[in-house]
Amino acid sequence: MLNLFNSFGNSQSSFFGSMSVSDYASIRNGSYNKLLKAYYAKDSSVGSSSQSTSSTRKSGEKNYWDYNEKIKNPPKKKYNYWNYNEKIKGESATPGEKFVDIKNAAANLQSATNSMGKSGEISYDAVSSFVSKYNELNTAAKNSGSVAINSSLRSIADYTKSNADALAEIGITMDKDGVLKINKDTFQSASTDKVDALFKGSNSYGAKVGSRAAAIQSNARYEASKYGIKDTDSSSSSSSSSSSSSSSTGSVTSKPTTSNGQLSTVRSNASALSETTDSLVKGTVFKTDDEGKYDNVAIYNAVNDFVKKYNSTVESAGKSNVFAIKNVALASMTDAAKANSSKLEEIGIKIDAKNKTLSIDEEKLKAADPEKIKKLFAGDFGKKVSDRAAAISSHANYEINKGGMYNSNGGYNASSKSGFEVIG
Repeated sequence: MLNLFNSFGNSQSSFFGSMSVSDYASIRNGSYNKLLKAYYAKDSSVGSSSQSTSSTRKSGEKNYWDYNEKIKNPPKKKYNYWNYNEKIKGESATPGEKFVDIKNAAANLQSATNSMGKSGEISYDAVSSFVSKYNELNTAAKNSGSVAINSSLRSIADYTKSNADALAEIGITMDKDGVLKINKDTFQSASTDKVDALFKGSNSYGAKVGSRAAAIQSNARYEASKYGIKDTDSSSSSSSSSSSSSSSTGSVTSKPTTSNGQLSTVRSNASALSETTDSLVKGTVFKTDDEGKYDNVAIYNAVNDFVKKYNSTVESAGKSNVFAIKNVALASMTDAAKANSSKLEEIGIKIDAKNKTLSIDEEKLKAADPEKIKKLFAGDFGKKVSDRAAAISSHANYEINKGGMYNSNGGYNASSKSGFEVIG
């Protein structure tokens, strides 16, 4: 018996050897037992609550707070954001269909402007149709994701804003979202001269909108081709676009002859200009020191570099016979400079009226107020130049990558088919 109790004692000693006296006391008085009961009672309550929540969840609904469930059943995207009008039309067959919609909307707007430019008396129905087609293109292209398309669309909006007073006189107004509206009574009471001034002539508002719409068509075709959708109507539409442009500008032929080598130069120059201007827009060079002073030498060098790259772009793009480059993006960029000519002259930059290039008065620029320089480049002028230069680069890139459209001599090889087709 003694041996038995001795054995039990040794066993106890071995079992509780690593346990503290306080822990042993807690076990003896039941504290641990109460704690464990409370814990498992709570766990059971949570489990039943979770089951209750799960039971009230709709059929097929996933609990995305559950890590494991999220991994096994990741949430599905509700919308295909490649398609701008999906919420209205439903899922698109291919992402590239968005660009087909943009191309068609741009073609419709260009057709509307061309019709008014050639017609006799411009009717209310014709202008009302223009307004509708304008809004359709704005809706189709506003979320395109294409630099060139966005640039041309902004250019159209800029021309519309700059002609806001003249448009209002014939009943056309633009709201804060860029949507046009027409008042029939105001239009019918307006003189035909005012209507003609807006929509007839190579330098009219309508002609400029039409040329930008033609550029959007060209880029929409290229973007669609990235998704296997080939526009085999490009030759006929290019021809009609170019012929209408020829009648408007008197300087564009139906067959571009710019070689890939020339286009590469245009692309390189325009890209460099866009980057340089963007740096001025962001104001990196306009930082002040601890005393609040500007680095005038750095500012002069930055503006001088801008002028050099601006001129290189104007000269190379001006030699291009690609309509979207020369007559759309480049024209819009030089128009922006012309609109800011007085501000440019204040800081020592002059515009050559004939060549549209810039020149610097070194002394005047070095003495110019840095705040004026900063305000000019950080404002509308700098942003437009950067945007239009990026568009020139994008247009040039599009022409280079058309594939098979230019021969080794720089000649243009046009297709004669019509319509869109999906490349197999």
